[in-house]
Amino acid sequence: MPASRRLDLPAIEHSLREVQSGFAELSRHFTEQRDPLTDEVLNNVLEGYALIDDYVARGVDLFDLQQLNLMLEINATVLCGSDPQRRLEYAQHLLATEEHFFNNVEGGIKDLFNWYGAHRNESVWKRAAGVYVRILSEPQLFIEGNHRSGSLIVSYLLMREGLPPFVLTLENAEGYFNPSSVIRNSAKHGVRALYELPKIKKKYAAFLEDQSPAPRKFFLKDKPLTVIQGRH
Repeated sequence: MPASRRLDLPAIEHSLREVQSGFAELSRHFTEQRDPLTDEVLNNVLEGYALIDDYVARGVDLFDLQQLNLMLEINATVLCGSDPQRRLEYAQHLLATEEHFFNNVEGGIKDLFNWYGAHRNESVWKRAAGVYVRILSEPQLFIEGNHRSGSLIVSYLLMREGLPPFVLTLENAEGYFNPSSVIRNSAKHGVRALYELPKIKKKYAAFLEDQSPAPRKFFLKDKPLTVIQGRH
């Protein structure tokens, strides 16, 4: 696995604050209405970026059977952060999410794990896009917070390859939200899924790849780090 760099969290926050400030204007171009980016949501997403940054630094493999529960932690973080009191308030929801995650036959982690295993040899862009499609399409992987959790898992996969994460910006918001609406309204299974999902995945992979070379939008610190393998 290529050497990676730690995330520049202040740069990520700056970009998200820009989106937050311009959300009303941006939303005019969305195909579906979106909830505004509140301070609570933004702060939780920042904690999510810090979490995946730690995963990558420690060499955690989210698609190792022994580490699958760490995906649940990503979802819990974007929903309620790491504050113990908020976790207590969300306890029933988090428990229900865990049951859904492990036991939903059509849309749970087994579906995502099997898909990933069958596509490990694809480019990172196609793998990341495919994972996002599997998380967001119906039935979704999590009860709530699939967009945010999916984007963080996409970022994790990109960072594992030494690439910058996906971060919402003023420039890419429309290109992110509108395809996400299409994915969310698509089914994982059935005849239509056989020809629709690969097309959606291909377009989203191209979108992700197009974001990577954006000047001064890498959201990574300059100094590389040495990934420590095998520490979870």
